[in-house]
Order: sequence, then structure tokens, then C-alpha cells
Amino acid sequence: MFMKPNMLVPSFTALSPRYVPSWLLWGALAVSAGTMVYSSFIVPVIPDFARWSTIGLDILSLSIAVFVMPASFVIGFLGSLLPFVISWRVAAIHGSFPGMASSSITFLIYLALYADCMIHDWTHFRASGWNGHLQWQLAVIRIYFGFDMVGHFSEKLFAGVDSFHHMAQVFVGFGLSSGGNAVIVAGLCELAIAIGVGMGFLTRLAGVGAALYYLIANQYGRHFEDGFTWNNAPVGGWEYPMLMIVFFASFAIAGAGKFSLDGWLIAHGRMPRFLMPFCVSTRPDYVMTRD
Repeated sequence: MFMKPNMLVPSFTALSPRYVPSWLLWGALAVSAGTMVYSSFIVPVIPDFARWSTIGLDILSLSIAVFVMPASFVIGFLGSLLPFVISWRVAAIHGSFPGMASSSITFLIYLALYADCMIHDWTHFRASGWNGHLQWQLAVIRIYFGFDMVGHFSEKLFAGVDSFHHMAQVFVGFGLSSGGNAVIVAGLCELAIAIGVGMGFLTRLAGVGAALYYLIANQYGRHFEDGFTWNNAPVGGWEYPMLMIVFFASFAIAGAGKFSLDGWLIAHGRMPRFLMPFCVSTRPDYVMTRD
């Protein structure tokens, strides 16, 4: 049912940083969580449910960084990054300067860890050459586009009551009678895109789903009726939506690559065989067998 455990290639030993210590991230995440507490209860600018989402997500991110990242950098990095970025976005929505400042510094440490891991992989496996560099370039773009959804679903699901009701009214303006239910459905779809594309889980399936979601969402948003250029009045043309649709759909071709949940699960023999077509189009080069 599962891929064979002996399908592990040495390349995954290089998918970890060499020089940037993990404890820098642990400390920064602890500080970020502290600033969310400060902005929620001492100088309360983060309201109601949003305060618990920011604090809880930073604590979740810290827990994953401490307990998962040392054993598996790929899983720990991606699993820790997503809740952290959500918390950062909610703090920005409510204008928490301490939260935004501490999160900005923390994000720089994430970038340093990623760059260190990337360079470690390059130097460890020089034979991969241009193809190896191309895979990392694609990973940067994939993570950015996938996590771009954070800016959309955070205001729907994590930013508190006022933000939720505001989005419900926006959806009513799109002609949806049940704005609140539509906000929840849209937010969950966008969260799934962040996980599927950004973290690289069932990536081929996620790419198709993300493209369909953007096609439907932007039909309701009437962007396709407003010409091509994105800054056209009143709602903007279809230039940007089509960029997203093409990008997401492109992941139906090959999948995410090795710096992803799919890559780790496949390389470690933990991806069920029946799910493999939803992840990769063919056996990836970071997997070997003795067949």
C-alpha cells in the first residue's frame, strides 16, 4: 500500500541547514508570541477571537519548530512557517506594530534557514547542477504563491468577528445570499491551497483545485468583465487572476519537487501508492529503489 521504505535517497540528508542554528528561530518565535500577548491584553489592539488565533498560531509554530524541525527540517520548516505567517498577517490586519516588527525579524530567520538549506543541498550534491538549482527556484516561487493565500483566508477565518462580518457583506455584494457561509467555504478553500501548493501536499491535485477555485472566485468578482489590465476600473481586469490560474494549474504537470511534504513522504516511503498520481507524474529523481 505504501511506497517501500528503502526508496530513500541520500539527497534528503542535505535538506537541512548547516550554519544557521535552530534555536535562533525558537527564540524569535517565543518573542513573537509574547508580542501577540502584549498586543492582545496589555495594549489591546488585537480583538476577540483574533487574539487567540495569533497567540495560538505562534505557539503552534514554535512547538513544530522545537519538536519536529530537528528530526525533519522539511516537515518542520513548512509546518512551522504556515501558522507563523497567518499570525503575522492577523497582527498586520489589526495594526499591531510590536507583532509586525517581531514577526518581520522572525521571518528573516526563516529565510536564512531556507537559504542555508538550499546552499547545503547544492554543495552536497554538485552533480545535480542546473536541474538542482531549478528545483529550488521553483520551490521559492511555489511557496510564495501558495502562501499568498494567507492574505485572503486570514481575514476570513482568523482575524476576528468584525473582519468576518465585513467579508460576509462583501460576499453578499457578489450576489451570494448567505455571505457568512460563503466566507467560511472560501476561506477553507484558500487554506487548502496554502497547504496543497505552498507546503506541497498532494500538489498536482491541489494545483487543479486552486486553478478551478480562482476561476470561480474571479467570475463572481467580475474581473473577467473588466478587460485585461489589472488596474482597470472598477474591480480590475483579469490579468492577475489569469496569472494565478496558469501558475496553479502548472503544478498538475509534475508536482512540487523534493522540498515539500510530498517529496518527504515519497522519499521516506510514507506516501500511499494510490495517492502517488496526485503528487507526482512519474517517479521523482530523489527516489531510488533496488527493484
